[in-house]
Amino acid sequence: MESYFGVAKEQGLTNKEIGAVQSIVMAVSAGRVRAQFRDARIKSKKRKKTKS
Repeated sequence: MESYFGVAKEQGLTNKEIGAVQSIVMAVSAGRVRAQFRDARIKSKKRKKTKS
């Protein structure tokens, strides 16, 4: 990650711009994890119904 910051600085990106990109990446990552958890929960509920 640090190497990307160096390249970003060389390209003239400001700390504010880098922070904005980091926020977006973190939000996307969190959304992906939430979606995976939701899918796992749905599959788990389906398995419980078929066992009953």
